[in-house]
Amino acid sequence: MKPVGIEDISAYLGLACVEVDDLFRARGMDMPRMANLMMRRKTVALPCEDVVSYAVNAARPLLDRLGPSGAQTIELLVVGTESGIDLSKSAATWIHELLGLPRTCRLFEVKQACYAGVAALQLATAQIAAASREDARALVIGCDVPRLIRGTTAEPSQGAGAVAILVGPLPTLAQAELGAAGYCSFDVTDVRRPTATDHIWSPDLSLVSYVECLRTAYGDYVRRRPDTDFFDSFDHLVFHTPFPGAVRGAHRSLLRGLGRIPPQQITEDFSRRLENSIRYPAQVGNIYAGTTLLALLSLLDHTKADAATSGRVGIFSYGSGCSSEFCSYLLTPVEQIRSSGVAQALAARARLDVAAYDAIADASDLLYAGVADFEGDLSLARTLAPAVSPDYPLTMLDRIGSHERHYVHLTGGNP
Repeated sequence: MKPVGIEDISAYLGLACVEVDDLFRARGMDMPRMANLMMRRKTVALPCEDVVSYAVNAARPLLDRLGPSGAQTIELLVVGTESGIDLSKSAATWIHELLGLPRTCRLFEVKQACYAGVAALQLATAQIAAASREDARALVIGCDVPRLIRGTTAEPSQGAGAVAILVGPLPTLAQAELGAAGYCSFDVTDVRRPTATDHIWSPDLSLVSYVECLRTAYGDYVRRRPDTDFFDSFDHLVFHTPFPGAVRGAHRSLLRGLGRIPPQQITEDFSRRLENSIRYPAQVGNIYAGTTLLALLSLLDHTKADAATSGRVGIFSYGSGCSSEFCSYLLTPVEQIRSSGVAQALAARARLDVAAYDAIADASDLLYAGVADFEGDLSLARTLAPAVSPDYPLTMLDRIGSHERHYVHLTGGNP
């Protein structure tokens, strides 16, 4: 079977952010708990941004590098998100139009909480592996712009973002190991969003389910590939990162279940194989369907030049409700990995104080799934866009009228 995997990856992670310790102090939260989160800051979506604009902004640099003729090879657009904006019409339809993708393109939206992004990636690799056209490609986007639930334990880790991945027959970043995957799924009510405004979350149950899924999905992976050794088979690890502290705890729990491993060895293993993957999530927050993909991008960007020239990465994705997967990809030689530019974009975000953050959150509360009319406030976006995205125009939501969404492109900060 022909090789297939990740040819390119890009992300859009917002124009503004807030420091997590500032938020903890303003909300009167327990400061020692902040250390357990391992969060530094989080992205704040503006009241002219939605899941469509985030997805388009993530994919545009990738398509620009691919070029017009390359874009015509895209036969699949699949969007993983839980920020649905219509009960029937997929967000992928707006994204497809705004990106100018060919009409000879299959497109749909995947919803399975935070697992949706990896589910989309795995579906895409399977389709491209079986495609009749030799140069067929897929565009996968994991993205979420969650409604903020202020004053709760979830608020400090709620971010916003989108990660776009080009899947094709020239996997210059990572080659999929087709069939190398283990699964764990069962019904659990750890997170529910029964309406556009209700968010019901049981954090303890969610973390317990996360750990159980990691153990079981990895065990299923080993059952399918019995020569697997957790320490020797994977040079790098990427876990779903609702907040970096959850990854540290899940990793520790998994290793304790594998045998009597000294605490120092567990700490060293986390630093060696997982720490690079949590660097971006610690600055962005939980972006739900895109979080595991963001952790993978973080690993690619932070892999040291003196590390192994290639290696296997074990990827674990969990989605509340729940469904999960442990799969593996083979990374290409490190010297071929191009910087994504994400680090520079994150550093260029505007730092908001809590008062400004709350004002933006108040305005964004009016932009919810199902709203018939809405006027986007583009003023702050016009000011901030040139610093974060100097080379590419950014798409923003201009307005909604009678449920019709209208978008504009900011070039140099102006439409």
